[in-house]
Amino acid sequence: NGGFPHSEVELSRSMSRSNSREAIGEMQMKGHMRESDFHVTTAERQWEKVTVDETTRMRLNGESVQCMAHMKAMKKAGGVSLREADGADTSKDQDWPLDESCFAKCADMYCLITTGFWLVPKALIFVIPMLLLELPALVLLRSYVATLKPGTDKVRRSSRFWMSFVLALCLFFPALILAFLSLMVDYIFYWLFGITFCIFTNRYCAVRRSMKALNPYRNGPWIISHLPDIYVALIGQTARQGIFEIAWSLSNMLLFVPWFKYYVNVNPWLQNLDHRLTTQITTSMSDIAPAEHCASIMQEIISRAKHHPGRARKVHLWSFVPHYPFPPPGRRYALGLQQGVKHTNPLIQFVLIVHTTHANSCHGNSTEQHVASNSCQLPIYRVILWYNNPYHFLTAWVEASVSTGGPSQPEKVDGVEHPMWGVSSPSQLDAGRTSLTGSGVIDSFFDYWLPVLVHEMRYSHHRLAGKSHQALGDPRGDPWKPTQGFESSFQTGEAVEICRNLARGASDRK
Repeated sequence: NGGFPHSEVELSRSMSRSNSREAIGEMQMKGHMRESDFHVTTAERQWEKVTVDETTRMRLNGESVQCMAHMKAMKKAGGVSLREADGADTSKDQDWPLDESCFAKCADMYCLITTGFWLVPKALIFVIPMLLLELPALVLLRSYVATLKPGTDKVRRSSRFWMSFVLALCLFFPALILAFLSLMVDYIFYWLFGITFCIFTNRYCAVRRSMKALNPYRNGPWIISHLPDIYVALIGQTARQGIFEIAWSLSNMLLFVPWFKYYVNVNPWLQNLDHRLTTQITTSMSDIAPAEHCASIMQEIISRAKHHPGRARKVHLWSFVPHYPFPPPGRRYALGLQQGVKHTNPLIQFVLIVHTTHANSCHGNSTEQHVASNSCQLPIYRVILWYNNPYHFLTAWVEASVSTGGPSQPEKVDGVEHPMWGVSSPSQLDAGRTSLTGSGVIDSFFDYWLPVLVHEMRYSHHRLAGKSHQALGDPRGDPWKPTQGFESSFQTGEAVEICRNLARGASDRK
């Protein structure tokens, strides 16, 4: 990220020296390797190499003892679930029949009625004050974004960054107080409604089993101790969306996401919770193989701090915009953000906080991380949605990798897979494809978004076919510098129609 032109031959030779962490670190220190260069390979399988003790690895990766024991037990049982009878095919969804019983329907209805009873007055009281309290800090943050050059891979945590962070934290402090108050009142109504339902239905044993399903995800890294990560992620997210979009999305996250997480999605007082595997695999991307190159393009799209104007305009149109900033020195994980918007109703949009481990990171002299998928060819990201993270409505272990396609979808070799082992109930409200925010909506949502991501990855690859970086006029060798033709397509709105048609086509095929 040093801003110097680098020799691809020199980079290749250095990385070919057993692809050692020392060689990679040397190139990064000299500024000859960008953060988005992918140096983990399918041949060497660095994610399986043990170089540090278990305690150090968990600290570097942001893991907990309970969570790792749970995932390793699941892998030992086959990979789909803790039950060996569910098999080892992680390239398809786990069988998950919906609970159509009268009790499940009554529990769903009770959940919706009590949710409306609390959230309607809450929205009237909290939304406008939260928006007003957020804006001063977001204006400062947007000013910081303006100082970054297009194509910046990583926000450097320099003295200027820390001054900006401290000032933004002071400006945002009143909004944090309001968010804390909102969360505490959510907890009060959660206990009030949940325990009342449990008492009248006498489901104490079921509550105990559901609590046990949540145990592996209870002790993740706390958000409050990673506020600089949130600031870095907000810088990158604000570079992708406008300031008012971020303000609205951030307000919805702070005020409403905790309720949907704890009360609607993973509520042991109302629901029978268990572990569920859902997975999606894109169409094959063998045309942009090898897997390392595919992973590098995807990482650049998602982790780069500030894109060039052409790509930034395209990403701004997406209904789902994940941004997982590169981790700081000393750990292999960092907090990132996911921004989502319901394409049929722009008022329903939010950002979500995630803990992301980067397979490409070699901080702490380690590249080891557990891979749960049996159809993974090359890991890219691992996202853990902790139960003690109130600002994501799911509780799950998620991986994003280049896939082999597995036994169920071999024609999708070299596609990007997205398996998720989440805590879910079999109720229609949580597991149905028409659910509001539960595990069931993931399949239908990614049917819409994954074709758009694949289109952008292919565009980024094929645009460079037969061209040198010098021909693109970018001394950094950045693979994305918009041309005049592409700029004009945005002026005519053609690119908007391209994204909409891609999404519409995916829905029709489904």
